[in-house]
Amino acid sequence: MKKPAQVQTKGFTLVELLVVIAIIAILAAVVVLIINPLELTRRGRDAARLSDLANLQNAITVGVQESTGSGTVAVLCKQSGAYPCNGSSNVGTRTADGTGWVKTDLSSQKSVSIPTLPVDPINDTTYHYTYCANNDTWEIDTVLESDQQKAKMANDGGNENALDTTGRYEVGSNLQLIAASGGSCTY
Repeated sequence: MKKPAQVQTKGFTLVELLVVIAIIAILAAVVVLIINPLELTRRGRDAARLSDLANLQNAITVGVQESTGSGTVAVLCKQSGAYPCNGSSNVGTRTADGTGWVKTDLSSQKSVSIPTLPVDPINDTTYHYTYCANNDTWEIDTVLESDQQKAKMANDGGNENALDTTGRYEVGSNLQLIAASGGSCTY
């Protein structure tokens, strides 16, 4: 008698499946290391910070020119000449009429409109915006967190650099106002 012919089924063996899964896992690990999603998130937050500070710098500069014609922050400071006047985005309000964390009235401008003040994407004790004005000069600082942007903190022309843990990115008309110690305002 003849033996019945064996039916061959096509499929993958367990070893083949394990090899494919291992290759996919290795490729996924390499992609995560190359893309580095945490650094991309930090870069996104830094982009928002840089944009916020550039917009505020523009608005304050225009506001000073529109308000006084002479370019002084003194008229715009809501603290009745009590200088230095300062604020922080993690403590003050977001109102743009000079009572918020920026003590400059940005709500009544004709050229630049800022309905509410921006806040840092994290807005905690480390990552926040700090404002200081002293007579006719002002400064706003923040801390940048991405490796790509940290060099900007050292090269912004201010008195705080990124070579230590207290480095800050600074914009304004006097980049010496805010300091860990020795400035008109401290952070």
